[in-house]
Amino acid sequence: MEDDKVLHNILLKKAKEAEYSSFEIEQINLQTETLFIRYFLEREAAKVVEGTKIEDEVLKKIYDENKEFYTFPEKVKLDTIFIREQDKAEKLLKEVTVANFNEIKEKNDEKTDVTQKNVDDNFIFITNIHPAIAEEIFNENKKDVILANLVPVQEGFHIVYLKDKEDKRQATFEEAKETILNDVKRNLFGQAYNQLIADIANEKVTLETNETKEENQEK
Repeated sequence: MEDDKVLHNILLKKAKEAEYSSFEIEQINLQTETLFIRYFLEREAAKVVEGTKIEDEVLKKIYDENKEFYTFPEKVKLDTIFIREQDKAEKLLKEVTVANFNEIKEKNDEKTDVTQKNVDDNFIFITNIHPAIAEEIFNENKKDVILANLVPVQEGFHIVYLKDKEDKRQATFEEAKETILNDVKRNLFGQAYNQLIADIANEKVTLETNETKEENQEK
């Protein structure tokens, strides 16, 4: 962290010492002003969100009216043997069974990433695995089976052991509550942000109108 600060100061010094054209200075000032304005608007909008109490009844109503959007995808437990050459992969696929999977994996798996080799036995969402593997799993109705087909990926082929799976299910209100709350806050933030701009623009129009009236009265 300290090194980053030192580097920042060195770079800032170099940037300040450099020569810039009038146009470049104008662009730098414009970007600085834009960032400053955005920071101000985001800070004020965040204050609005923080000061708004969102009742559970509101969240529950949103949940009840949009249940289809609050679901957990299918979950699976799986393990794979990765083989680079297709001929070898096809040969092993004919030999492998649930009973000898670990033994064949130990002798033949060609994964280089240790974290990928040492698979834990936890469920993972099917949306978080390689799309090609997920597609093969969708076509398999059973569990505790070796998938019938090799799964081709960019570097080679996977032999997949589908240990277990759980169907897609509806999230309960308590499970979906935090997601709904975050969505509401995000929408509220956007509304507050845009309203701030509209209010400030309206202040400008009002100010200009008053100034015009004063000028006309003086004439």
